[in-house]
Amino acid sequence: MTEQVSVVEQAIDAHHSYKAAGNTDTAREYRRHIRRFVQYLEEETDVGIEDCHSGHVEDFYQHMLNEQGYAPSSIRVAHAAISDLYSTIEKFGENGRRGFPQMDVGDDPTEHATPERIDGMFSDSKKEVEGGEKPLEIHEVRRLVNHVPAPTVRNELIVRLLYQTGIRRSELVRIKISHIDRDSRKIAIYGKKTDESRTVWYHGTLDSLLSMWLEADRNEVFYAEESEYLFPTRRQVRMDEQTVTDVVTTAAENAGLQETVYENRGGQKVKRVGAHTLRKSFGVHFINDGGDISLLADLLGHDDIETTKENYLKYSDTDLQKSVRRHGPHI
Repeated sequence: MTEQVSVVEQAIDAHHSYKAAGNTDTAREYRRHIRRFVQYLEEETDVGIEDCHSGHVEDFYQHMLNEQGYAPSSIRVAHAAISDLYSTIEKFGENGRRGFPQMDVGDDPTEHATPERIDGMFSDSKKEVEGGEKPLEIHEVRRLVNHVPAPTVRNELIVRLLYQTGIRRSELVRIKISHIDRDSRKIAIYGKKTDESRTVWYHGTLDSLLSMWLEADRNEVFYAEESEYLFPTRRQVRMDEQTVTDVVTTAAENAGLQETVYENRGGQKVKRVGAHTLRKSFGVHFINDGGDISLLADLLGHDDIETTKENYLKYSDTDLQKSVRRHGPHI
């Protein structure tokens, strides 16, 4: 047991050092919450960070709220801290890089554990607010592309890939160069913790931009030579998901497209445009152009077509009406 605690402590210290390189205050706050979570698991459960699941994490949030009196805002920070710990261990733990011990924590338990499900958190989601998940118009996507921040080649490629394929940001950062078939313009997409892939396709309009990135600009990135991923950065072999969000939200601000959709009951301002907005826009534009809903479900990686119908057909009433009038029986 002593050795196991030592490994966890090594991971916490390595995570703190990694975060402190960006922001010491955030690193300090994250470490406090992570230590509380580890202590909670030791005292209240028979599992550790290597084998806990989403139920343990949500019980911890409930414990913070009801037993320790933390405010909802603090619980959201705890969620961000624990989630960041798992994603960072996933990057560096397998090979023991950046001071991390070699360890495998399995599936990220925070992926399906959200503070918003805890009674008393008083938080809404975009789905619960009318217009909260509104997709971009095609001309707005063009404005977004034209206003990406530097480095422009990389960031334009990020935005256009998200829009042309409908992939998630978590899938984008996991694309390896070997996953791309440039002759057929297709990409094998892998999600978190899965060996199974699905195929998405991009248009020839990306050929020159992709070539510029792969054959020139990418080579200037510090970690490019040792990275197998499409998007390395100057700090690591694979880009963070948050960086993808930052690229899209900054472009939206630059383009004058960003706006506060609503302020939830927790006092947080929820913005209209994020990385997921491009996935939503891809799906809606696909349907509006006559694409088949079952094919869209496959492209988006939905296990249940009802999820696709619920999230995308509601934006296509006009086009469904046109389709019925054109193709439906008249007698």
